[in-house]
Amino acid sequence: MEPAGVHVAQARRTTTTVLRQWSLPDAPAEDARLVVSELVTNAITHGSGDVRLRLRHDNHELRISVTDDSIVPATRRRAGADDHGGRGLHLVARVSLRWGVADGGRTTYAVIPTLTEALPCRRTTSPNSAPTC
Repeated sequence: MEPAGVHVAQARRTTTTVLRQWSLPDAPAEDARLVVSELVTNAITHGSGDVRLRLRHDNHELRISVTDDSIVPATRRRAGADDHGGRGLHLVARVSLRWGVADGGRTTYAVIPTLTEALPCRRTTSPNSAPTC
């Protein structure tokens, strides 16, 4: 049996190829590769059976879904400072609009924005300060 890293690397390469075909900008493509790495690693490490990756792009969003045969849903956990793992879903949550589980726990998904326009300005301090863009 091949090491999990081989399968994760293949999933990233496949994702890169598909996103290039879709002409997705670099920033969301990088986020997508990170999410694919984390979700596929989780499915291989904690799931069971075959791992399936699905990418869908529409309405300025990219949905990444990873499915395995386990009915135990992916959950975020609190990793200690010395832990080697346990941070993947935190990373997924940071770069995604939303993430979750579906299909009775078998599928973990994340949605990444793909708009290339600048995000709207927002105030980061008091209401009287200039917005940060």
